[in-house]
Amino acid sequence: MSETMADELGSLKWSPTTLPPTVGPPDEWRAATTLGPSELPVMRGGQLWLVECPAAAPEFAPLEHRALRGANVVIYDRALAPTVARLLPLGGYAEPVASGDGHSGAGSDRCVRFVRDGWSVARLFYPGFRTGRERLDEIRELPHRLLSIETLADLPVQIFVSRGQGRYERNETQLSRLDAILATYVPSSTFTIVLDVTDIGVAPRFSVASANGLAG
Repeated sequence: MSETMADELGSLKWSPTTLPPTVGPPDEWRAATTLGPSELPVMRGGQLWLVECPAAAPEFAPLEHRALRGANVVIYDRALAPTVARLLPLGGYAEPVASGDGHSGAGSDRCVRFVRDGWSVARLFYPGFRTGRERLDEIRELPHRLLSIETLADLPVQIFVSRGQGRYERNETQLSRLDAILATYVPSSTFTIVLDVTDIGVAPRFSVASANGLAG
């Protein structure tokens, strides 16, 4: 991503959130690193980003904006449809969580399938008026699906919490420890979780028969 785009992303407004206290032994939660817009990661094939996006926010924060515009596949809660329609880039593909998925972790199977095929996938969650426990239960479902693949237990995971003005605190852990760490977050925190499921370099090619990239 160019410096110009990084500067543009840095100008987006976002309300600051707080990080949880240190969790357990030092090897379970590494020291936080503060990153500016130009230091934020760019999506790659084989990555799965879990992103909380309040629909009421006037604009996306830099990392959330990057997830929506950089993913090969975006799967989103229906409350976020207007935001996705407005920001999805030309040629991008997005689909809402199926209406029949009335369970915790809706859309998990689709996300896991796409990312294991080598795509970069952004799963956008709408926190809404749910309790912190309900939100975390939904987000945890995806890591739980990945943990069923034995070789991924030690998968590195990055957790980003916005500090406002385009800056984030990043913490690192492993997939097998993510569940316990998420439980320590205060209900008001919104965050982005990055899982690098495969290291395939370039995502495969595909075509989508949709005029505007939106399915469903």
